[in-house]
Amino acid sequence: MVSRKNFFSMALMMLIVLFMFQFSQVIKANGNQYDLNEFISEKPLSGKDRWSEERGFTGEREKVLFLGNEEDALGIMVSSWCTYTKRQMTVLKNTKGLWEEEAGTLILIDSGNIDFNEEIDAIIGLAEKGMPVIFCNLPEVSVIRENRKLAQLLGISEVRQEHTELEGVHLFPGFLLGGEVVYQVQRKEEERFQDFDLSVPWYVTGKGTKTYMVGMMDKDVVKMEEFPALIWRNAYEGTMVFAVNGDYMSGDVGMGLLSAMLYEMNAYAIYPVVNAQNAVVVDFPYLAYENAEEIEALYSRKPQAVQRDIFWPGIVSLASNNKLKLTCCISTKYDYSDSAAPMGEDLPFYLQQMKEISAEAGRSLNYKGDDITLEEKAQQDGAFYDITDRIYQFGAAYIEKLPENLEGLLQEENGLEEVSTLVCGERKQEPLISYINDSVTLQEITGVAEEYSYTKDLQLRSLATALGYSNLLIDMQHLRWPVKDIDRWENYSDEVFSDISTFWTQFDYFEQTTLSESDHRIRNFLNMDYEESETRDQIILNISGGNDDTWFILRLHDREVAKVENGEYEELEKGAYLIHGLADKVEIYLSRSEEELRYEGPLFLS
Repeated sequence: MVSRKNFFSMALMMLIVLFMFQFSQVIKANGNQYDLNEFISEKPLSGKDRWSEERGFTGEREKVLFLGNEEDALGIMVSSWCTYTKRQMTVLKNTKGLWEEEAGTLILIDSGNIDFNEEIDAIIGLAEKGMPVIFCNLPEVSVIRENRKLAQLLGISEVRQEHTELEGVHLFPGFLLGGEVVYQVQRKEEERFQDFDLSVPWYVTGKGTKTYMVGMMDKDVVKMEEFPALIWRNAYEGTMVFAVNGDYMSGDVGMGLLSAMLYEMNAYAIYPVVNAQNAVVVDFPYLAYENAEEIEALYSRKPQAVQRDIFWPGIVSLASNNKLKLTCCISTKYDYSDSAAPMGEDLPFYLQQMKEISAEAGRSLNYKGDDITLEEKAQQDGAFYDITDRIYQFGAAYIEKLPENLEGLLQEENGLEEVSTLVCGERKQEPLISYINDSVTLQEITGVAEEYSYTKDLQLRSLATALGYSNLLIDMQHLRWPVKDIDRWENYSDEVFSDISTFWTQFDYFEQTTLSESDHRIRNFLNMDYEESETRDQIILNISGGNDDTWFILRLHDREVAKVENGEYEELEKGAYLIHGLADKVEIYLSRSEEELRYEGPLFLS
């Protein structure tokens, strides 16, 4: 039996604990300025000052001559890469006028636009003048078979077969960031990941070549050195000729390959990057509880409770376990044939929740229904937020497809005047990151959380190499209108958690950012210019056009970074560094590597 004294002591302790708990929650709520977006830049850089060839430094950086069509996918990729690396680009349809090019020009060739029987001598002439040549793709096998000069330029010693079937793809270490990887199915459940084109021409490369990626075959039947070459380099008359066997260069992968080739053809390579990794949760939270009957039947609770008690804790766990920094794009209403109206009283709760995990709130412009236009959707959303008396500034908005009249959508009357960056889910041929106008940037999605594949992995490595950037989509919209098994939370969350933790977070040395933070860095990246100079033990960067906060990737063959003045550095992997510049002049001091990397040596020598 409890004495009165003990009972009183126990009751007092319980009251104290209750008071402390309630008081801490009051402090937490009062200290949580959930209605302020801390990620918005107060004075964002303007697109009026973006880098262009006309106002850039005139240093020793290679110029780019592209033989092809600048309006197709390959041409757009090359143009974007030149803009991002601050290089002048010239486009020609054919080889006329090539002899006028000066040394210091990098030649990129779309083989589909070249008549090699007529133009091979002009291309060889450029190589003999010391200009590196990159074949972004190869002509038909018959052209290489019949044109001995072209085969010699490419370093092809034998055309073994016009088509052969591969078992997988092997990317060697030291080329793209992320190291060595073999894209080959080992277990039945991995079959869904294999989406490479495994039917390729079988080229065997000759002496003096260095191979970076090959097709996998049965080692008991074919010697490894005779595996079909997919990406390689040939040493031709004192210069380097790169070749890509397959359609790897037309999209994001091409930018990473070009940056890697730049590193291979020079004693070192340094170029600016964004240093931002985004995770965008789209159509979550949702404020209109549509399709309520089906949701209640699936989860045995009201839609509001499903979102608060099931979906949101799962999203928080996903972010915490994988160190993601989320931007949650709120859906006020999606199905305009459903009578459910958005619940304004739910908005403060989710803004508080996002604040506690350092997430940002954005706007989703997704909708369905023929009774409303995109502009009307934006206007109605703006009116809804106005009546909630919120002062939170939505710096980011998500849209599935870019409308033809994008400038018209962003007009003030549509309620999007505070949006500084727009995220697009559908990938077309626009540059990955760019200015829409002088006030708004565009960031395209680079991956979908539940759609990992081998080609997506190669894309991720290429974007890490070229830009230090990724933009991962976690799409919650289909959970409200489930059709397939994957549309149930228990199935979707298992798939997303598994893919993100296993594949999408492998480049964790780049910084996690919200969309507004990424927007700030993208503006700086697009506006800045730089000039580099080198001595035996020092690289000097003179930076202009942005702010005093820039990032570069530096790749070295046989040296290491010893220290950085006016900046910081982090070793990403052997021979690769992330340089953080903190002033307009950054000095990088180098030392000799204890285990020198053989810059000229082959990984896979034929």
